[in-house]
Formats: sequence, C-alpha cells, structure tokens
Amino acid sequence: MSPNTWVIEMPATVPHKSRPRRVSPYHNPPVLNDAFGRNARRGQDPLGRSEQPRRPENVVFADIQMILSVLKATGLLPIYEQISMYEVGPPTKSNEFYSFFIRGVVHALTVFNIYSLFTPNSAQLFYSYRETDNVNQWIELLLCILTYTLTVFACSRNAKNILRIMNEILQLDEEIRRQYGASLSQDCGFSVKFLVGIAVSQAYIIVLKIYAVKGVITPTSYILLAFYAIQNGLTATYIVFASALLRFVCIRFQFINKLLNGYTYIQQDKKKRKKGHHQYMEQFSEDSLFIYRMHNRLLRIYKDINECCSLILVCFLGYSFYTVTTNCYNLFVQITAKGMISSNILQWCFAWLCLHTSLLALLSRSCGSTTREANITSQILARIYGKTKENQNIIDKFLTKSIKQEVQFTAYGFFAIDNSTLFKIFSAVTTYLVILIQFKQLEDSKLDDMIEHGQST
Repeated sequence: MSPNTWVIEMPATVPHKSRPRRVSPYHNPPVLNDAFGRNARRGQDPLGRSEQPRRPENVVFADIQMILSVLKATGLLPIYEQISMYEVGPPTKSNEFYSFFIRGVVHALTVFNIYSLFTPNSAQLFYSYRETDNVNQWIELLLCILTYTLTVFACSRNAKNILRIMNEILQLDEEIRRQYGASLSQDCGFSVKFLVGIAVSQAYIIVLKIYAVKGVITPTSYILLAFYAIQNGLTATYIVFASALLRFVCIRFQFINKLLNGYTYIQQDKKKRKKGHHQYMEQFSEDSLFIYRMHNRLLRIYKDINECCSLILVCFLGYSFYTVTTNCYNLFVQITAKGMISSNILQWCFAWLCLHTSLLALLSRSCGSTTREANITSQILARIYGKTKENQNIIDKFLTKSIKQEVQFTAYGFFAIDNSTLFKIFSAVTTYLVILIQFKQLEDSKLDDMIEHGQST
C-alpha cells in the first residue's frame, strides 16, 4: 500500500471570515483547560496582579514530561528548546553535543559488554555454552544489546522527525483551540505509572540476579548487569513514549470523528428543529474543510510516527517474544524439576513476564485504537446526508479516496500491529516453547544414557 494514498486532497480553503467562535457539535461540549483560562496578557496573573514574564509552558505534553526528561537525559531524544506553548525548537549546540556524547558512551559500553561476554569475565553470569537454558540466556542478552543499539541509532537518525511530529501535534491543538475553543484532554497518565513500574522491575531483577550469583561478584559482572538493566529500561521507556504519541493522535482522530458524528442522520434530525436546515448544512460546509485538512495532517503524523519507530518496534517485538518464551520455558523447567524449586528463578521469570506482557499490551492497544479511529472516519462520513449538491460532492470526494484505504501501523512492514498482536505473539510463544521443551527432553535423555552406560561399565 502506497503511503501517499493515505492523504486525501481537498480544495484549498478560503480565508476564514471574521465571525464569533462557536462551540463544536460535540455531544459533550469541551471544557477549557486552565492554561487557556488564564489571562493571556504577558506580565499579569488571572487576578490582574503584575508578575515577572514566565517561560511558556507546554500543556499538551504535560502528561509525559517525566518520560521526555528521561529520554532527553539519555540521548534518545534531542534536548529541544521551548519556543512557545505550541512550538518547540531544535536543540542548542551545547545540548546537541551532550546528546552526541551520551550516544558515544552508550556505543562504547555496548562494545565493551559484547567483548566481555566472549571472555572468561562473564563466567559468573553465563557458565555454559552447551545447555539449552544457558544458550537461551545468551541469545536473549544479545537480542537485548541489539535492540538497544538499534534504538539509539534510530533515535539519532530520526531526531528532527520526532521534533517535527511534536510540532505538528502542537499546531493542530492550536488550530482546534482557535476554531472551537476546545482543549483536548491528553489521557496519558499511564506513562508515569509505566515509568515507575519499569524502574522498579529492573531494580528488582538485578537484585535477584546478584543474589543468585555464587561467590564474590567481579566489577565486570556489575557493569554487565547495570548496563543490561539500563538497556532494558530505556528501550521499554521508548516504547511507552511511542504509545503516548499514538494516544495523542488517537484523541485527535476521536475529536474529528465526534465532529462528523454530529452531522449524521440521527443528530441532523434533532438539530433541524432548533435551526433551519439550510443554516445547518452551511455550518457543515464550513466544518468539513477544517475536518478534512485536520484528518490529512493526522494521517501524515500517524505515518511519520510509524516510520520513526518501525525499526525499533520490530526489534523490540522480537526481543520481547524471545524473553517471554525463555521465561515460560524456565518456569516449566522449575515446575517439572525433580529437585527443589528455586524461588529466585520463579520471581525472576514472573518479573520479566509481567514487564514485557504489559508493554506488549500497551503497544497493541495504542496501535489498535489509533488505527480504528483513523479508519472509522469514512464510515461516519458515509452516514451524513448532503442535501445540497455542493455538500454531496464534498462527501463523495472524501469517500472515493478513502473507502478502500486501510490505514495500518506496521513493524517495518513485516506485519501490522493492532489489538490482535498480543494473541499472535503468545501463539508463536507456545509453538517455540514446545520446541525448547523437546530439546530439553532430548538433552536429558542423552544425559541419562551416559549415566547408565557409565554404571554398566
């Protein structure tokens, strides 16, 4: 599917006439945010008292400020400048140099860890290259390093694109505020909860690993464990950030869908009694151009987010799939073992499963809901009855270009990410888990044969 088919070309809009701002045809009229209710004059507070000029605060990304700070401090996002409430600027030279330096340190540590893994320094953490469970740990660790390295690479390459996406979201909100006086609720409070959960789970996992190591832990092992936790934590944080961006886009798709829903058959019949039909459909003509323009911009933002995150998502999904599989396998080995069950390994496995399952569920839900809202616009528009020929032509032109288009959020084009992704991953986990169990049983049978052969001789 060509990305260009996502954009629906509409005639150029005429300049807005000077008319009073009206309330949008929402079922529930939007409530202004506190940021818009304040006195707009610089140097005065809402009570009229003089105060010092303050730096404009961005209220759109207020819910994810903590995640933005973490990603900027670790070099995954550029340290942008806040120009106004609805615009961010590129980083300064010093901030750009800081991000470049942090990324260099990350790559240096990655090379050091890969070198340490293939030397006797890692014997404390990985003591065998042959057993099935230890081979799985090696593959899982290498996938973690690969995922984080590609995340850093993709973030540095797409830094300007991320800033452009953020600016486009801010500009859309500014237009909505000017047109309808509405301030959209962001509903991204989940980001803080996930950030705290990621930090706690990584700390808990590292403590469990330290207690499981026998003997005195070497400095190299501490570096390996610490950087392993950082890699997992930051990759997971970026997934939450991508999910939050999709949530922003989803809310704005919902806004225009609610605007269009006010002109459907049922709502139209209700409003005919309050105002003339001609005046009502003239209002639709004014709104339709704004809605189509906003829909096109949201589709471009949706596509840009997909392009920026595709490589990261396909690596993360592969890494999560293998992590979930190995931990399910470790649980099976512990439950079926003849000896004593290790509580340390059980806690380790449950911590990993909870972390990755929650991240996969969040990503699938965010992608699925955004895709659904993007595709449902044409269905709502098909229920609008255009009395005049001009209005019907507007509706027909939109439907002609969108009725057969299916917007999808993909992992680098390999497969679509939606609400069914979590089920597909766990289906694949079940298949691969059976293969690992068979390898383990084959390994155990060979060991039993060797023991019997030794006893007979």
